Amino acid sequence: METHTLNEARKRLEPLSTQCAFCSTGTHSSNMEDNRFSPVYRIQDRTNLLVYRNVKFNEIQIGIPRCERCRKVHSNVKLASDIAIFFGVLLVFIIPVAFAIIFNTSTFGMIVMLIVTVGLVYLGVRALEKGILSACKVISEKDGALEEPLVREFLKNGWSLDRPRA
Repeated sequence: METHTLNEARKRLEPLSTQCAFCSTGTHSSNMEDNRFSPVYRIQDRTNLLVYRNVKFNEIQIGIPRCERCRKVHSNVKLASDIAIFFGVLLVFIIPVAFAIIFNTSTFGMIVMLIVTVGLVYLGVRALEKGILSACKVISEKDGALEEPLVREFLKNGWSLDRPRA
């Protein structure tokens, strides 16, 4: 843990290094809040009864150094993704109905178009995210977390990047 310090007030491990882990420019983070704090989880107790399900888990935030430019790129990717999802949801409702009206298809045809449209919207959003990240030569937040040695150490010891569900 010599690469991070524990901030007990915020319950997170803050990086001592300031060199950005998301781009290859060698820039340094100037502000602790520019860093990406990736949560890792470990299940403490799980209860699965017939009518009751509960999971208790530990969570800790691990800081990954990130420059201001990469923080802005990640923020822009999130914004573009949210906008694309908004328009995608509209298309999911418009395209199948329009297809059914124009081509006079049955309910089955409309359901097939709905499934196809959902798939295309999903692929389009992922392509948009990857396109922005590759154009800016920045790796994604999840890939950056997986490359952080401390996060990998936590993952080896049974922690997970995915929040546990009941």
